[in-house]
Amino acid sequence: MYKQATRFLILAAVAAMAASMGMAEPALAQAIEKRIERLEKEVRAVQRKVFKDGVPAADETAAPAIPPPQAVDMERRISALEEQLRQLNGQLEELQHQADDSRQRLEAFMADAEFRFNQLEGKGAPVGAAAGVAGAAAAGSEPNELPPATTAADTSTAAEGTLPAGSPMDQYNYAYALLAQGKYEAAEAAFRSFLGAHGGDELAGNAQYWLGQSLFVRGLYKEAAREFLTGYQSYPKSPKAPAYLLKIGITLGKIDQKQDACDALKELKSRFPQSPESKERRAQEEKALGCK
Repeated sequence: MYKQATRFLILAAVAAMAASMGMAEPALAQAIEKRIERLEKEVRAVQRKVFKDGVPAADETAAPAIPPPQAVDMERRISALEEQLRQLNGQLEELQHQADDSRQRLEAFMADAEFRFNQLEGKGAPVGAAAGVAGAAAAGSEPNELPPATTAADTSTAAEGTLPAGSPMDQYNYAYALLAQGKYEAAEAAFRSFLGAHGGDELAGNAQYWLGQSLFVRGLYKEAAREFLTGYQSYPKSPKAPAYLLKIGITLGKIDQKQDACDALKELKSRFPQSPESKERRAQEEKALGCK
């Protein structure tokens, strides 16, 4: 009952967020369109003044209907208005792109949330949820901590980490599912195979991060630190970049390399000051390490 209530509240909050996004974006787009319409009317009004009675002279070599200085000034005004129109059209296109991107991120998050709730309730993944996990990873909405394991202990072997046939997304989902089941050794093997085959894929940065996590959760901190550092260096633009720095700091602290750990946390603050990792975890970890 508690899980269902929690699930309802979270999904309701997401739905409310989606509604607010849906209301804000059209309103802004409509405001920009109205401004464009006003500017177009102003351009036409200025252009009509350039010609007598709104029609160009029959003799194209004849003097303009208004004095040359005023004609030059109006020409400048027309150019300025046209430049504003170009800028507004660019803003409108960017707004439409952002709206499409927001919808995609929200859909990925909803699919991932549904997948995880069903795992917790023991229902298994619904249709399309597997794609949602990788979709959330690509959209940057995938969480950074391991999901609750669905098995008591890791009794798997590396052979279980052999990737099945399929797309990179299918193979990523397979490796992640091993992680969710608590089969950390098999997950390590699967993510290594994924990175060997798809090191340039958009999911590679996430795969490298979970590879490090599969080692971290087993207490293999030195190996985990190496994989997190490799991920940060190889995928600096990955959505996991802030999480990489946080984990580098944590793992280096666990192997008594405190100065290097503090340096990693300082870089997290410098490069990603607004990230959840920096705002919610960094100060706590710095205090635990005694960073100055």
